Amino acid sequence: MNTSTRTPSQTGRSRSRLFVWVKRIFLGLIVSIFALVAVGAIYQAIGTSSDKHNFPPPGQLVDVGGYRLHIYCTGSQDTGNPTVFLDTLSGGTSANWGWIQPEIAKVTRVCSYDRAGRGWSEPSPNPITLEGTVRDLHTLLQKAEILGPYVLVGHSVGGIYNRKYAAEHPDEVVGLALVDSSHPDQFLRYPELQAENDAYLRMSAIFPMLARIGLFRFFFSRGGEIDFADLPPQQHAEVAAFWSSPEYFNSSQDETIALPVIFADAHSLGSLGDLPLAVISQGKNPTLGWNEMQDELASLSSNSIHITVPDATHASLALDQQHAHETSAAILQVVEAARTGMPLVSK
Repeated sequence: MNTSTRTPSQTGRSRSRLFVWVKRIFLGLIVSIFALVAVGAIYQAIGTSSDKHNFPPPGQLVDVGGYRLHIYCTGSQDTGNPTVFLDTLSGGTSANWGWIQPEIAKVTRVCSYDRAGRGWSEPSPNPITLEGTVRDLHTLLQKAEILGPYVLVGHSVGGIYNRKYAAEHPDEVVGLALVDSSHPDQFLRYPELQAENDAYLRMSAIFPMLARIGLFRFFFSRGGEIDFADLPPQQHAEVAAFWSSPEYFNSSQDETIALPVIFADAHSLGSLGDLPLAVISQGKNPTLGWNEMQDELASLSSNSIHITVPDATHASLALDQQHAHETSAAILQVVEAARTGMPLVSK
């Protein structure tokens, strides 16, 4: 009898054992995944608790109508008016001004803040709109007793918010600095920019879930970096803590979703007359049409300068020390023009 020949019953038993082992391996993988998720969630919860202890808000929290916004002011009012107000890019926080705020504070009072749901500010129950964001800002400045006049500094979409503020409260604003500011027509004139925005939304849809299981926190703890790597140590640690939270990504996504409507609502914003205006633009590989739109922003005022920082990117104008120094210098030119009444002159 040939013993190597397998009977049907033997073959069936082998297949049955194989099925049992495959089932065990599959269940083991499922259990392992759930265990890793549970460990990650615990790791994230512990880290979140530590962040609240290690990174208290440097400024004050002010109620603007059922939720509180964080505003951080430095420099003395005695050093002279105006007060410089810093409004960050989409997804940014007050910590993004870690290089610029201290430099401006040597000359005059300067404040940064976190829009609703970002940084140390509480979320708003209302959807993000251009009008609502500007209303929040005006209420914040009034209730915090941050007296004008103001030089408004807006980075990216912050420039749109600041232009709207200047249009609604012209008596309070004596100067404007647009740091690689968004242009209201950018999605209409360059659909590829809208496509980039949509691609980011698709990619980032999973980010809040990844943050909940501690993956962003683990990434930063192992020395991982994104575009804020060059901030001062304190602000770098603060931004890394924000980027480790699901709430940050939820808020950032909400603002990104709102951008097309924000830009549409900004189409009616007109000329700035002879208001002192500095436009500071990136010089490193700007996207199609960006330089043209920056030139158009500079033409909004008859009293303007347009400075392009050759090696700067959109973000590094605030986040890199040397590029931030050049941004600060341009802002201080606007402050000087507002104080003296002298026209801006390119240096």
